Amino acid sequence: MTLLEDFLSGETDRVLHATWEVLGSRDPDLVDPLVPHAARIRRATEKLDLGGLIRPNSANVDFALTKLEHRGQGLCWCEDYPGPLHWDPEREQKAGNVRILSTSEPGWSMTYECECTVCGRVFDVEQGDHHFTWWRWRPRGVKRGT
Repeated sequence: MTLLEDFLSGETDRVLHATWEVLGSRDPDLVDPLVPHAARIRRATEKLDLGGLIRPNSANVDFALTKLEHRGQGLCWCEDYPGPLHWDPEREQKAGNVRILSTSEPGWSMTYECECTVCGRVFDVEQGDHHFTWWRWRPRGVKRGT
């Protein structure tokens, strides 16, 4: 099965599997073949009941489709940080996607200053907690250079 087949299957488990594969990847070989099919995937998934407890899982499908659209526009991977609240700066740094330039005092509520390792864009990241830990990324528009 391909990710495209999963997205188009109409089956919740398969659609969500494909969604998380796209959201968790920066592999052009995995993501780029889906780019020309973003509109088709959107049509196939827009009326599915994908469940969700705290927020609808359809929001994650929207985030994955936005990632595909960004790739189609030739934008940097970091364009995907604003929006979803699941991008943990420390996990992104371990993956080599960002450099944490500074943090506030550690705690449930803290802030990070992060720089994209691809394009140098700087983000202010707010960490919060309400039922789960989340991170809100706000681009400064500043590119420091890599």
